[in-house]
Amino acid sequence: MDDVLTLGGYKENVSGTYILPGDKSIAHRSLIIGGLPKGQYKIFNFPNSKDCNVTLNCMTKLGMEIKKIDDILYVESPGYQNFNKKIEELNCKNSGTTIRLLSGVLSALNIEGRLIGDNSLSKRPMDRITMPLIKMGANIVSNSGNLPLTFKKSKGLEGIAYNMPIASAQVKSCLLISGFLSYGTTAVKEKLPTRDHTERLFKYIGADIDVVDDLIKIKNSSIKSKDIVVPGDISSAAFLISLALLGKGNSIKIEKLLLNERRRRYLDILIKMGANINYIIEDVMNNEEIGTVEVKSSNLKGVIIEEEEIPHIIDEIPMLSVLAAFSQGDTIIKSVEELKYKESNRIEAIISNLNECGVEAYFDSGNLIIKGGNSYFHKDINLDSYNDHRIAMSFLSVAMKNHGRTKIKNWSCSEISFPNSIDYFKDFVRII
Repeated sequence: MDDVLTLGGYKENVSGTYILPGDKSIAHRSLIIGGLPKGQYKIFNFPNSKDCNVTLNCMTKLGMEIKKIDDILYVESPGYQNFNKKIEELNCKNSGTTIRLLSGVLSALNIEGRLIGDNSLSKRPMDRITMPLIKMGANIVSNSGNLPLTFKKSKGLEGIAYNMPIASAQVKSCLLISGFLSYGTTAVKEKLPTRDHTERLFKYIGADIDVVDDLIKIKNSSIKSKDIVVPGDISSAAFLISLALLGKGNSIKIEKLLLNERRRRYLDILIKMGANINYIIEDVMNNEEIGTVEVKSSNLKGVIIEEEEIPHIIDEIPMLSVLAAFSQGDTIIKSVEELKYKESNRIEAIISNLNECGVEAYFDSGNLIIKGGNSYFHKDINLDSYNDHRIAMSFLSVAMKNHGRTKIKNWSCSEISFPNSIDYFKDFVRII
């Protein structure tokens, strides 16, 4: 059977309260960073996504004992000093976060082995982490800057001062992890602020980390195992929010959601576009803000999204692009080159799918331009996920504006980050 999701229109007056699986970014770190101290701890609301389970399997091979009951992980870590020093191969499959953060662990702990991934991950640039790690003293062999990465014995890593040439939370996290496990102090200066879950979690477990504006300093210190609560995934929430906004008479709530300042920026952009959205922070757990978002159907307008916003909304740009197509006026999203290096070339994927709908969209001088003012379609539309989970789920929202059938090729890739997402989406769209 072909892996195609077919949608036959939309539903109106949707209301309800949703609680989402745990945030993918925090879940990865809850195992990789949370497992550095020796001891036992629990991880609550761990998502059953393919990417996060990849990290779970990799950490098990490094020596952690992990028992999973429903969405709770019971973890016993031998501590980073006692991780297995030889691993033949760790398969990171499609997970860029797993491979880049683990590269910091393997390099600093002198663990011999190889990191591999699937075809998509094997095309993503790895020299952005291997180059600074080699400067710290790592012995890494790559395939001309791509996978596989082979880690060999070195004389040990020493901290460095590193100015980030790109805005990347994965690169920053890799260097902070390796810096914590190395001799001396590592100082990372960001080009633009990126998501800061690594810094928050290191501080939560007691690490000597100092953050002042765009400069982060870290050095080895005593750390302690602590239970971790993974809030609802705010990036997955983006798809429900998009469906609610584009429909008629919808009014939903999403509770126990991550509302980290750097991750909720797309909510502020949507509000600027005219979205009827309210959010409130209700708690702070393991240094992360958690709360509720309320969303109602809205008429939107095009906006200009500046370069400094891009690191905060990098995962939500596909969703924002779909909403832009149905907004009044044009939307310009500046400096989106980094989208070329995701699970797919997301710039090409966004433009191709919007063009397939009949929406004018193009890439010019580093900027993504989307012509708004589109109303309802009355035709069959065939879209391609490009095996990219965020492209698949973002373009599902097209069905909210189509009286014909909307088909999405290779839908199963959505399981990478949002397992059983269709159980949520079927409230808004009709599945054929």
